[in-house]
Order: sequence, then structure tokens, then C-alpha cells
Amino acid sequence: MRIYLDSGYVNIKGILQEGYPFNFVDGGRATGKTYGALKTAREEKRKFILLRRTETQINLITNPKFSIFKPLNADMGWNVYPVKIGPKSRGFAEGPEDDPEIIGYAAALSTLSNMRGFDASDVDLIIYDEFIPEKHERPIKNEADAVWNAYETINRNRELKGIPPVQLLCLANANEIANPIYESLNLIRIADKMEKKGQERWTDDKRGIQLIRLQHSSISQQKSGTALYKLTAGSSFASMALENSFNVNRQHVRPRPLGEYLPVCCIGELFIYRHKSESRLYCTTHQSGVFNKKYSSSDTDRIFYRRVFCHHWEMYIQNCIDFEDVLAEKLFLHYWE
Repeated sequence: MRIYLDSGYVNIKGILQEGYPFNFVDGGRATGKTYGALKTAREEKRKFILLRRTETQINLITNPKFSIFKPLNADMGWNVYPVKIGPKSRGFAEGPEDDPEIIGYAAALSTLSNMRGFDASDVDLIIYDEFIPEKHERPIKNEADAVWNAYETINRNRELKGIPPVQLLCLANANEIANPIYESLNLIRIADKMEKKGQERWTDDKRGIQLIRLQHSSISQQKSGTALYKLTAGSSFASMALENSFNVNRQHVRPRPLGEYLPVCCIGELFIYRHKSESRLYCTTHQSGVFNKKYSSSDTDRIFYRRVFCHHWEMYIQNCIDFEDVLAEKLFLHYWE
């Protein structure tokens, strides 16, 4: 499969044609992710739901002055315009305004979670745009579960009737590797390995996952010579926007042989060990030995863990904890939130 078109933009049509139910594409800015998704949906007459994280974002992109279809209308000669369907429902339509043809819907993730009874039997594509929040955005509680509930609401029982599942297409910039979606699907370590190897495509046929990481986009290379990226050259912002590089701090990532350590406790997916002779800890997602202190990742158990092992945070601040990989450190920090 060709990840890029001849123009250098991402080949969303080709990605969807691979047939995976769950597709995740993260890449540099202005590489054609959202543009290509909407273009494919409209040209192939696929009824879609465009999701964004917040109602404010949906209101903006469905405002006629800032419509997300404006670039496509200009380039393709279309006249796709936003319409109001219900009190909190938006959509996109073509044709006369007094008798519009709805080609797709738009909803905030929070809104859709409260619309479990609506009929989405005509939808076969969910486009979750900007699924990785920027660092200044407020987190959504249980965000990944909200996405899976939205998918279940739309997909319903169509597979039990012999109908192919709805395709989910998640699009984002590389803002945070430990985002709720990747954490929920255990994709953090995989995404990290892909970045280090320069690998752009990974699939899991058993789970129906296709992960695309746009790391060699010619569009990003061209943008490096523009004013903003000359200004921000070498910054984490430029790395995210152009190189699709997550802003990952690997200074604490130091894989160690477990034979030098003894079990201390485990919390959630994280196993914590202490060195046999040095005042150091080691965190990994691999279990070796017997752990007498076990905590789940629930809010209550996280509180218990932090009270019993309060000195672990001091050791982290003092750089006395080593981590197997980025995922282990992200989990440790998550349990201290």
C-alpha cells in the first residue's frame, strides 16, 4: 500500500481500502489527513460522522465562515455546507438549502455519548479528528471509553446481520504519545518503537488495527523552509509538526537486567523492583518473581499505593528510578496523577 500520493499528501483512500475496522493516523501538520478523509468520504458517497473532542470545536468547524469543507469546495468546485439537524446535532449537506442532501454528520465526543438511541444505520465511517489532544487542552474523563461507546452506538449489531463493521479513522498530530486512545489499546510502546525505527505502518490483523505514523512526508520537508518553521527550528513544536516526533523525554529510560532486582509492588500494568545493592528502583511492564503488594489502577488503589510508597515519588525526583521504556514511565506518572 502507498502511504503517500504523488503529491506528497497522505493516501487516506488507500489506507481505508486496506479494510481495517480501526485506523489510526498521526502525522505532521498539513499533510492532508482531514482533507483526504473528507474528500474520500464525499467522493465514495460514504455517510460519515465527524467527531471532535469538544462542542466548541464542532461549533467552529460547522460555522459557514470557518467550515471544514471550505478548502475542498475551493479545490474541487463543490458546494458542501454545514447544516443544523437538531438542538445539538450538526451535519454537512449539498444541494438546495430548502431540500438539502445530508452527506455526513458532526458531533462532539461528549455530545455523542448522550445520544445512544439515535439511528446511525446509514453511517459506515467515523472520522475522529484531532484525537490526540494538545497539551493545553483539558482531558476528558474516561476518554477512550467514550470513543468505544460512541463506536458501539453507531455500529450496533450490524456485524451480527452480516454487514461489515463501521470503519473508525482517527487522525491527529503527534502531540502526546501517552494519549488515552493509545494507552487503552496498548499502542504506546508500539508507536514509540515505530518512531525510533522510522517505521510508518504497523498492523494487527487479529484486532483489526492499522497504525500509520507519517514520518517521511515530502510536504513536511517542504514546510520546513517556511517562516514559522524557520523561527521554531529545533524546537519540540517543529519536531511534532514536521517530523511527527512525539515530545518524549527518554532520560529515565534505561533497560536493566531483572536478575539484579527484587520485587517491591505492582500497580495496574506496572511492576516495580528495587536493586539488590543500590538505592534504586526499576519499573517495567514485565513480571518476574512474587509481588506481595498488589494494587489495581483504580482511583482508590492508586491512593493506597501513593500512601504506602510515598518515597517513590521522591526517588523519581532524585533520578533514582530507571524505566524499561517510555510506556513504563508514562504509567508511573499516570498513577501519580
